[in-house]
Amino acid sequence: MFGFANFLLLALFAAAAVDLIGAWRRCGRPVPALRVLWREEHLLFGGWAAARRLQWGPRLFCLGLALYEFTVVFCNSMAREQWPWVQARLAPVLDVVMYLAFFGKILLGTRYSWRSLGLAGALYFIARWVYFNGQNIWFLGLAVVLLAAKDVPLRRSMRAFLASGLPALALVEVLHFAGLIAPGATSERDGSFRLLFGYGHPNTFGGVVLGLVLAWVLLRLGRLRWLELAAIAAVGVFLLAGPASRSAALCALLLAALLALAKRFGKGRPAGRPAAALPAALVPLTGAVSLILPLFVIKVGPWANDIGPAWLLRLDELLTCRISLAWAAYRVLDIKIAGQMLPDWPVLDNIFVYLLYQFGPVLLVIAATLLTAALYQYARHGRWQEAACLVVMLLYGYMETQVLHVTSDPALLLLSGAVFALPFSRWNEADASCR
Repeated sequence: MFGFANFLLLALFAAAAVDLIGAWRRCGRPVPALRVLWREEHLLFGGWAAARRLQWGPRLFCLGLALYEFTVVFCNSMAREQWPWVQARLAPVLDVVMYLAFFGKILLGTRYSWRSLGLAGALYFIARWVYFNGQNIWFLGLAVVLLAAKDVPLRRSMRAFLASGLPALALVEVLHFAGLIAPGATSERDGSFRLLFGYGHPNTFGGVVLGLVLAWVLLRLGRLRWLELAAIAAVGVFLLAGPASRSAALCALLLAALLALAKRFGKGRPAGRPAAALPAALVPLTGAVSLILPLFVIKVGPWANDIGPAWLLRLDELLTCRISLAWAAYRVLDIKIAGQMLPDWPVLDNIFVYLLYQFGPVLLVIAATLLTAALYQYARHGRWQEAACLVVMLLYGYMETQVLHVTSDPALLLLSGAVFALPFSRWNEADASCR
């Protein structure tokens, strides 16, 4: 990953140099050349084979996204425990092909202005910077995916996501219940412990299923039927009753409720500025609750969750110790501007606290700003189903850091337009025209 991260950054600098030389030759003077590059979108490394490159760019992105999904859904299942070659040989090969596909899309298959590329490139530089400190490969992968997602129709991406994720999950379940990757499958079925469905933890399985549900919603935007919303709610009930994945279950139930409200009352109606600011305000509000509530903790016993006052203890139990673990982090960890590698304890499942310690306050502010801006724009333009997915993403982040994985949260692709600071008419424009 060190090599991949450095290669992409150096390649973007090289592309900027080639752009400047070419524009300078065409314009004859440096200032007009810079103005053209700043305003007009163009392919990097010259305009050779432009039509073919723009045709293959989305295909490369969909290939990379499909490999990303398969790597997480299959290679991170219990198959890696039974067959070491899955992680030792198969996953590294898939990772190399995946990143080559994404880099090909970024460097050769996308048009940029220097304005949009400069903003997105600065975010990638920060992501690379904190990666070297925190060693979180998933976050660096997310940054690459968001860079590569520019100008790829969302529905096309979700078709590739589902075409890879659904068969991979089905394969894991067949192997699991056949007893090939989970020798304890029989005892799981008779209820002696929670169903894991081929994964090492119920929340891992819940995240995979929630990601597929979100992908289906993003594929069906504007065309969701009441029966589909009932099916989403049924998935939430299943996740709660089966693997007991509380976070994914609550998010699926909330998603069904928000989509029902959007279908009944939204109907593409744009919101005024004050109304659009309400869903956007959920981001700083959730962040404030995440970071301030642990300050009210009073230690009353030897265990990490032996806390008071009583109302905070009950809330902490409901949220499976999210508050007391954040309090413990406040006590034992230092905040570093560019992040750090975290110890195994305390486990920080709240994304706001996690970002603060793993990546530092700068990245926390940037991530919150991007999500706030995206929620505001989708609500402002009447895209209530997209806004519902982002609100669910916010709730999921309060309970799980898996929100950083595209597999568990493909709604992250809704942030691509904000990452490049594009006008809203360019956010998933091909999908909006099909509504």
